[in-house]
Amino acid sequence: MSTAYFMVGTSSLSVIGLTYEIADGLRVSPADIAFLITVFALTFAIAAPLTQVFLYRLPRITILSMGLIILAGAQVMGAYATSYEMLFISRGIMGLGAASVSPMCSAIGAGLAPQEQQGRAMGIVFAGLTVASVLGTPLTAYLGTLIGWRNVLLLLAFCCLLSMTAVLLLVRDRNPGAESSLRHLMRALMGRRSSGAILMTFLQMTSIFCTYALIAPYMTDKFNMPENLIAVVLLVYGVNGVLGNVFAGRLGDRFGPDKIILISLLGLAAGLLILQFVAPVLLLAFIGVSCWAFFGMMFHSPQQQRIANIDPAQRSLLLALNASALYLGISIGSWISNVTYVAFGHDVLPLVSLGVLLICMVPFGLFVLFGSGKKKS
Repeated sequence: MSTAYFMVGTSSLSVIGLTYEIADGLRVSPADIAFLITVFALTFAIAAPLTQVFLYRLPRITILSMGLIILAGAQVMGAYATSYEMLFISRGIMGLGAASVSPMCSAIGAGLAPQEQQGRAMGIVFAGLTVASVLGTPLTAYLGTLIGWRNVLLLLAFCCLLSMTAVLLLVRDRNPGAESSLRHLMRALMGRRSSGAILMTFLQMTSIFCTYALIAPYMTDKFNMPENLIAVVLLVYGVNGVLGNVFAGRLGDRFGPDKIILISLLGLAAGLLILQFVAPVLLLAFIGVSCWAFFGMMFHSPQQQRIANIDPAQRSLLLALNASALYLGISIGSWISNVTYVAFGHDVLPLVSLGVLLICMVPFGLFVLFGSGKKKS
């Protein structure tokens, strides 16, 4: 499951590491690369819950495998893109494939573990996305300078097929998901606990990507960082993200998800403040990125843990909506990043992220106030 999540994460974020190579190859502005993240994430956000509604009769492993095949095909299409528009379309198709992968990974992972170990199980599954930040994104950045961005996309397509083979051979879950309908979907979107939790996921990820989508030009402009160090920044971000995810998975089972989420939000705010207000010194930049990544990635495994237990009968649908909110946050955050960068420059990106994060505190407070128990939404 974690390898499939890794391929989704690497596929969605690869263009960040390939920003300058794609921009040069297709003769577009580096800021336009943010829209490639936006279309992927927006397509994912729309397709993820609808996949649960219309394909729930199929075994979950079948839906996951179909998604990886679509993901691989779209990577090939992107590799042979002759224009920015063609690459843009391929990213939308990739979003369709990813929408069939991520929710299935979370649902299968949650079902394989007893409730008292779900925090750790969610951490292991979601580690695929954090490891994508550690290895996938900086590795694509490095490989882009060696073999070109088109060959990187072809390599990712091949890895998607390898991941599908491993899943089919090693994962024994052949069960379909719970019956879902548009009525179930609307109830989840309107429910007090479920809607508040999903909104929180959206805002937290929007906050991160207001800065992360254009981290390469931000670091280059503010900290005078050479382009060949961008891969190092992404590696530092990813390593600390994995560490945050590991800590969250272990501590969530012991202290409960709400406390870990609060620590995550406060630490993420501290990291953004460091990036916004420190002097343009490389060491301080790496400290800010480390704090930002560690606490930012602490959020997701406890968040998935509590969402999975809001209504266990509709676990697959709720986790699909959570994944949808996550990628919608990536989409909107990337769009805000582009607009902010063009209108005001790089200086205010972390400040905009911090503003969105403060808004995120509202649904978290309401969720805790009304209780995060196991009642149905």
